[in-house]
Amino acid sequence: MRASAREPGRIALRVNARPGVELTVRDELTGAQRTLTPSTEETVLGRFARWSCASTLRRFTTMQAAADGSPATATADVRTPSCAHRMTMDGPRMTMAPHGAAMHLRDRWHLGDFAVRFCVRTPGARERCRTVQLRPGPHERTVRFRAVRPGGYVVTAAMPYQRVRRTMRANPPSGRLRILATGDSMIQLIDSFIRERARSVRALVRSDARVSTGISKPSLLDWRVHAREQAAGLRPDVTVVFLGANDGFPIAGAACCGVSWIAEYARRAREMMRTYARGGRGRVYWLLLPAPRDGLFRQIFPAVNAALRQAAQGLGDDVRLIELDEVFTPGGRFRSSMEIDGKRVRVRQSDGVHLNTTGAALAARLVMSALRRDRMLP
Repeated sequence: MRASAREPGRIALRVNARPGVELTVRDELTGAQRTLTPSTEETVLGRFARWSCASTLRRFTTMQAAADGSPATATADVRTPSCAHRMTMDGPRMTMAPHGAAMHLRDRWHLGDFAVRFCVRTPGARERCRTVQLRPGPHERTVRFRAVRPGGYVVTAAMPYQRVRRTMRANPPSGRLRILATGDSMIQLIDSFIRERARSVRALVRSDARVSTGISKPSLLDWRVHAREQAAGLRPDVTVVFLGANDGFPIAGAACCGVSWIAEYARRAREMMRTYARGGRGRVYWLLLPAPRDGLFRQIFPAVNAALRQAAQGLGDDVRLIELDEVFTPGGRFRSSMEIDGKRVRVRQSDGVHLNTTGAALAARLVMSALRRDRMLP
């Protein structure tokens, strides 16, 4: 006997048994059993059992009389996903106050039949809760509520074994999405394309490029201090960061590009990410560095990217990494040109580091696509 859990929410069994002889199949977790008389040597029970929050390890037993009349048994085990990741909640990051908003609950198991405690904490930490039922069968439910005033909203949905959280910003009626595009020379050109693309949705784009600066060289510009000044002065709803082409300097006594250097770089970058996130009121889109052509950059850029991935861990939806490294240099292999929209075009400048105009346009398109996927833009 073999058990599989490939279909969401369901366990299928394949049983080899004697045709024409009564067979009993038992679910050892629930005690449910089914008796049948197979007509062939292999019997498929496509939806014999459901996944359960009570246990991820499931065991099934078959019992049938052997040819000599003695009882014959067989068992099969299968692991199912944990209930801790069963439910997802998606919804807008931004809305207008006063305005209706909606969160979309989804059961990854495609089973439904459970209750959710749905709570909305309004600005000022006032929380209102209600119980929402996902009926058996349907695995999606839209829950609507009203953002009565501007400010940050915290929405939670809880069920046994799991609790999910999402933040939402309600802007005043005259408000426009504020986008900050910042970094070193790598952000130049990209910021112009972001501004051009954002014009159609009336978003305000502010560019702040600091050439020849880096997180590992605060003597020229301390990016952690500068990030605090930017966040306080501009209050960006979205911050797009592309930084690292001038890094590789020793940090806190650690030379690039070992474990200690990466850890300290990650600590500084995480501080910046949290600053730009502004306690959930802003969102950060940090661009990873495409592999360079040659020189010391070949060691530095992977270390910077590793540090940024480490920095973003645990920050949840507040930070999104845009993996330009995989788009422009898959597998870490440098290439000066690539295929875009069916045409082979050059995407890097002659220095082998920066993106050219075509590459910058593609990077900006990837950023705007991420903003739309996250419902930051219509």
